[in-house]
Amino acid sequence: MQKLIGKNIPLKELDEALNDIGMEINAVEGDEVKIEITAERTDLITPEGLARAVGCYKGYTKKFKEIDVRKGNYVHKVEPSVKKYRPITRSFVVKNLKFTDEDIKSLMRVQEKIHDTYGRKRKKIAIGVYDLDNIKFPVIYSAKKPEDIKFVPLEMDVELNGRQILQKHPTGRDYAHLLEGFDKYPVQSDSAKQVLSMPPIINSENLGRINPKTTNLFVEATGTDDEALDNIMNILATMFYDWGGAVYSVSIDDGVTVSVCPNLKVRKRKVSVQFINRWIGLDLKPKDMINLLYRMGYDVLENSGDNITVKIPSVRTDIWHDADIADDVARGYGFNNIKPTLPNISTIGKMLPLNIFIEDVCDFMSTLDLLEVKTFALTSENDQFVKLNVKEWDYISLGKNTQDKSVNMVRVWMLPELMKALVANRNREYPQRIYEAGTVVIPDNNADVKCKNVVRLGCMLCEERADFTKIKQVFDALMDYLGKKYEIAEAEHSSFIEGRVGRVIVDGKKVGFIGEMHPKVLDNHGMKMPIAAFELNLTELFGLLG
Repeated sequence: MQKLIGKNIPLKELDEALNDIGMEINAVEGDEVKIEITAERTDLITPEGLARAVGCYKGYTKKFKEIDVRKGNYVHKVEPSVKKYRPITRSFVVKNLKFTDEDIKSLMRVQEKIHDTYGRKRKKIAIGVYDLDNIKFPVIYSAKKPEDIKFVPLEMDVELNGRQILQKHPTGRDYAHLLEGFDKYPVQSDSAKQVLSMPPIINSENLGRINPKTTNLFVEATGTDDEALDNIMNILATMFYDWGGAVYSVSIDDGVTVSVCPNLKVRKRKVSVQFINRWIGLDLKPKDMINLLYRMGYDVLENSGDNITVKIPSVRTDIWHDADIADDVARGYGFNNIKPTLPNISTIGKMLPLNIFIEDVCDFMSTLDLLEVKTFALTSENDQFVKLNVKEWDYISLGKNTQDKSVNMVRVWMLPELMKALVANRNREYPQRIYEAGTVVIPDNNADVKCKNVVRLGCMLCEERADFTKIKQVFDALMDYLGKKYEIAEAEHSSFIEGRVGRVIVDGKKVGFIGEMHPKVLDNHGMKMPIAAFELNLTELFGLLG
């Protein structure tokens, strides 16, 4: 760390700096220091990244210096065959390195730490490092039948095929589940048909072993998320650059588009001095705030009145919002230097008016012989759309990398989840009359987080004679309690029976649906009893109450 920082910083001073940044020294054993890195600061997972952060914080360097990437004439081809298995790869080249045994151990530690944390045990990201001088370009990323993949895996001296590696190699057995069910396995090979690796399992012994004589590297990573791969490759390229290596770009050609790696995107963000001061409870002048931003590794491009335009380092994967920059300013200032003060207000704590309204609605619904349920906000497209016989509309996706494949989105309406509650209770006696007031999340490009929370009320009657009349009686009672007149307009909704569904309109605004559930919806859920239901937008209705 002292060598990387460029100063003989005492351990106590390093400890204080790390604490101020938000890290913690867990243990000291001789010359080795064990540091706990918070999950969001992936850029600090390498000693070089940590040294950059400490150097900026202590003022040894003025600002974060982006690395110089030289244009390389290297091509990495991605064949269509691998798209359905592990679709994405990234790579770059490093030259003129001087390795020591300690450097190799450090590289292995960083590689495995990324695998275990940001890489989600290699499921999201797996990294391979090879001796560049033994590789014939272009490198080809493809998928082949396990029996057709033959090479000597790392730490072995006998050639195995892909299936044998999963059965006989210790690492193969540990990560075999990542290829479970695949009829073909991903493989990286060069134009001379030498196998570099079988991602995300193991590298080859011939090309994937690094020793102190190695000076030039080919670094690749595979995974399922292009942004995550770009982030990690930026961090690794920066690490090798700090080792004194010359970083060269590689062109990734998938037959449709050609991308360049490393992809050191320059991100600019304009932040308000007033916002940051209000967020952290200080009254900093723009000049003082600029110095703190430099201290936290930002480059300040412009200051105009209340606004400061900053350049965010390419390795900072955790900066999503102005609040993240405000947090860094607070760290630069020092949380211990912020004096707690009592807010200059005199009031009594109480519930928000909307929450009081929701609680009143729920209390009233319970008086109508209805049982309140609580369902999960996380769900799936299959439950929200397919089983309810409706076309998909905009929603917040959890991405493709969720551990539980039955959970991949945030709900956008309540009735699908109430259906699941009824399905779970099919062995109970009828009638079953349930309701829930819950939050759904709707995409909203005008919001700073690109979505908004909306509270909706869902109600279902599941019994032998459940029909439009019975559910309307419940709805009439609720609207009478709220003192609001409404009308029901003819509507089409494929979750309901045609001609037995209506659009609820209050003060000229459409606030919900009411009707009898379609037989196809019942069949999709294995339900035998008829169901009548309504769903109401409580957030919008509350705004109409005045």
